[in-house]
Amino acid sequence: MHPIRLASFGLAVFTAAGLAAGAMAAAPSPYGVWRVTLDHPGGSLPFGLEVAKGKTGPVAYLRNPPEKLRVENISVDGNVITLSFPSYNSKLVLTHGTDDRLTGRADVKRATGPATLAATGTRDTYRFTPSPAKPAADLTGKWVVSYQGATPVTGLAQFKQTGNLVSGSVQLPSGDTRYLSGEISGNNLSLSTFDGSFTALWKASLANGVLSGRQFAATSTTGTAWTARRAKGESMEAVAVEKPGADRLSFRFPTSSGQMISLSDPRYKGKVVVITLGGAWCPNCHDEALFMGPYAAKRAKEGLEVIGMQFEYGDDKARAFRQMDSFQARYKLPYPMILAGQPTPESSKAALGALGPVKVYPSTIFIGRDGKVREVHVGWAGPATGELNKKAKADFDATVTKLLKERA
Repeated sequence: MHPIRLASFGLAVFTAAGLAAGAMAAAPSPYGVWRVTLDHPGGSLPFGLEVAKGKTGPVAYLRNPPEKLRVENISVDGNVITLSFPSYNSKLVLTHGTDDRLTGRADVKRATGPATLAATGTRDTYRFTPSPAKPAADLTGKWVVSYQGATPVTGLAQFKQTGNLVSGSVQLPSGDTRYLSGEISGNNLSLSTFDGSFTALWKASLANGVLSGRQFAATSTTGTAWTARRAKGESMEAVAVEKPGADRLSFRFPTSSGQMISLSDPRYKGKVVVITLGGAWCPNCHDEALFMGPYAAKRAKEGLEVIGMQFEYGDDKARAFRQMDSFQARYKLPYPMILAGQPTPESSKAALGALGPVKVYPSTIFIGRDGKVREVHVGWAGPATGELNKKAKADFDATVTKLLKERA
């Protein structure tokens, strides 16, 4: 080979290698802060996603300000990001493209079966619009909500606004909406949330001091009408205290390991027993578990026992037990979880007898040291509700404290 041609070939190889190395160095990374939107009934549902490198591997957070919720499990395999939520039996799978965008899907479970929502993501930090119009009003404060569901109900919304940014929650008799985050642009209010399974999109327009709009869930294509006006001293009891329909409760249900749990077990004799009625599918039950786990551990030495009575969708008991185990592990619950049936009036009535059916998930049954049912608390107010959450925890603690002081 001619010496000059050999030198030219070597230069060409070096140049190609350099270009390849440069291209590899310039390849976009899946790590960072993303604005992800779900193709949701009512329009795009946005939420924030942060993917970072942790000490032992990747970590991720869902951002619905002010909440920053750590994702249960995350894997980054090449350009595929998989966010798993085993306590909900749901997942979010995103592919990172060469255009530095995310595409994928969210697989969530509902009472009617699985639902899939297409997902896209870009490196943005805004929620709904990059340049919202000047807000027509400051929505900060409490609002009385009229929610036109299957049975019209009244709730209480609490909003906080800074500039165009709006955050808050809506407490309904069936529970709260967790952390809603969004904006007001002109007179148009848009709020959304996604916690790995639960989705909600609230939209409304403001006219003459009244908010009017619709709320959409993952499977509600037509949405539910709602209106709101500023509260004028109105308040709401997020947790209803009811007298029990019977003074005794008898059951015998299994844990995932096959152990049968009954109130007649020696473990519960002479103890105060709190029975939580919930399901891993229920977002408010997750919020209650955040409180219940540490509380149960703290007061166990005083004679408090807790039993998690779960009502899970479907006939697949193996799947239900796996989800219950994931729920228990996520919140490090120190008490047994038992499978009592499905979250239907018929099933919960069969499990609870005269104390059933379950009206709202979660609810709690309080049993004194004498084995008698003393109170039933219906519902819960999660941390997004602020003062309502503080009151729910204080009332719960007061009931337990009163029962612990009694003698068997």
